[in-house]
Amino acid sequence: FVIDKFGIHTSPSKIKAIVNMPKPTNVSQLRSFLGMVTHYAKFIPRLTDRLLPFYSLLKKDTSWQWTSTCDKAFKSIKRLLTSPLALTHYDPSLPLILAADASNAGVGAVIYHRFPDGTEKAIAHASKTLTSTETKYAQIEKEALAIIYGVQKFDQFLRGRQFTLLTDHKPLLTIFGPKKGIPTTSANRLQRWAIRLMGYTYKIEYCS
Repeated sequence: FVIDKFGIHTSPSKIKAIVNMPKPTNVSQLRSFLGMVTHYAKFIPRLTDRLLPFYSLLKKDTSWQWTSTCDKAFKSIKRLLTSPLALTHYDPSLPLILAADASNAGVGAVIYHRFPDGTEKAIAHASKTLTSTETKYAQIEKEALAIIYGVQKFDQFLRGRQFTLLTDHKPLLTIFGPKKGIPTTSANRLQRWAIRLMGYTYKIEYCS
């Protein structure tokens, strides 16, 4: 990484090495490519969703079949890495926002600052694929899991200070609203997560 007073940036020489990598022709080459890409995970929103087409090729007893979907994802990631990717430094004096959401395959979160001029700049991104058990969760549970994942991932920034939590799932405003109490009708899993969030100081808002 390149670090200066403005933030953290990707290394042009290392990005060039990824961009120049040929299309993988076996699992070993694919693992090498994925290893280099995931090194920049904190720069890339929802990276695990973008890498999803490759994961099936890594499973045991799977024959190698590089599909058009894999090819599209491969080119898309390279294109993304050559775009201006930068993260801002954490500043305890600036408003802090955590946004999280879920797809059918994974959860993602981003923590960012809102500056006095209204601009917003990411401090870091994070994402993970859902386990086989988690893929069976109801959508509200997946969205809640995304929040819990984000809070745990960025605990070092969030604990002990006020922050804003953004969700695109309105029912979670009631369940995770700090002053509204935990609805007794909520599933046990959601109740446990709501209790876990009580250790943080935040306001939760809906974003469409």
